Amino acid sequence: MSTKIQKDIVCPACGQTQKLEMYTSVNAEENPELRRDILRESMFDWECLHCGYTAQMAYPMIYHDPMNAFMICLRPSGAVSGAEPIPAVRALKKRSVKNPQELKEKILIFEAGLDDAAVELVKNAIVTVVRKNLDGNVHAYFCAATEEELRFALFVKGRQEPVYQSTKMAVYRQSQEVLRTLDYKSPDDFAVVNSKLAQSLLDEYKSI
Repeated sequence: MSTKIQKDIVCPACGQTQKLEMYTSVNAEENPELRRDILRESMFDWECLHCGYTAQMAYPMIYHDPMNAFMICLRPSGAVSGAEPIPAVRALKKRSVKNPQELKEKILIFEAGLDDAAVELVKNAIVTVVRKNLDGNVHAYFCAATEEELRFALFVKGRQEPVYQSTKMAVYRQSQEVLRTLDYKSPDDFAVVNSKLAQSLLDEYKSI
């Protein structure tokens, strides 16, 4: 079940104290409206009732999708636990992310039935190509998948609007083959599967 608490916070603009409702856990099956808010990127939006100051208030949360058998831990601090997972969640795909955007992306990847490590390898390839044509840092996020292609939103430093890029599903399958060659296995605990991991996997693959 989803769990909600209240916490006193101080507005950084006007200094007034008010209550903030926080969901420390979200069950997507029981509360689809919370899943919707996360995917709309409105879940963590906050507005001061006194002065109208707005901000994104990210906080620790466990997101559980029983139907698709995955669990995601949002840890804005970036800390990763090394604790042994309890038996009830051992069989689930488990990931740790550091911001609401990564949380949204993982949800979309797993709901599409994709391997997020393979998706990260695809993103690495796309970003490598795009950086040659666009000036600035590039961050890619998975958006959607069809039988023929994967779609990504690319955010380029200095640009407000994202650039959308599609790639053929064959590229994803090639990434899966890389993982099989490396005999890659996702850790049992809440793993961090991101661009840093993708680069280390590619470096290992090139050294074979």
